[in-house]
Amino acid sequence: MDKLLIVVFGPLVFAAVLLLIATGIRRVIARLRSRRTPDQIKAAYDAYLRRLLNPQPDAVERELGKLLPERLLQLYEDKSAIQSVGFQLEKPGKKRWRTKHWPVYCFEPLDTEALNEVPYPYKEGLDPGFCFATTGRGSWYWIAASDQRAKDSPVIFLDYDGGGSQGETVANSLDEFLNWPRLPVK
Repeated sequence: MDKLLIVVFGPLVFAAVLLLIATGIRRVIARLRSRRTPDQIKAAYDAYLRRLLNPQPDAVERELGKLLPERLLQLYEDKSAIQSVGFQLEKPGKKRWRTKHWPVYCFEPLDTEALNEVPYPYKEGLDPGFCFATTGRGSWYWIAASDQRAKDSPVIFLDYDGGGSQGETVANSLDEFLNWPRLPVK
């Protein structure tokens, strides 16, 4: 009886183990092939930086059919501010045992390509606007566009990563948001 089990199920177990090994090897090969070379990484960064430093607010406004706030346009004119990356903002005010931090991985280029890359928040009931910064983990900071050019606008957090802060108003204005204390990302 013991020999019968080995004869019958032995080849099945062996085939299953081979399948697992082959699948693992295939995944490793796929990962190695999909890695970008240092030249490709540099080219992608250079393209991002070129887009970031050459904002196209007119094209974005045409696409949205609305005008972006004046404070957002000023942000993109400040080349050093727009290039800052990898920080978190600490919302001042109520001191709780655990303060709220808002990570900023990088600012998004102000162009129509960014409009196509970032999810449109219309599903959340928001009017046209622009996702100007990202956390780098599937979440963005969004600011509304309007029919008349506003001086500023509230900053809304769009969490597509499932953290539960979807559509939360982070700051009453972009100016307030950008002037919060900056801390390094932990």
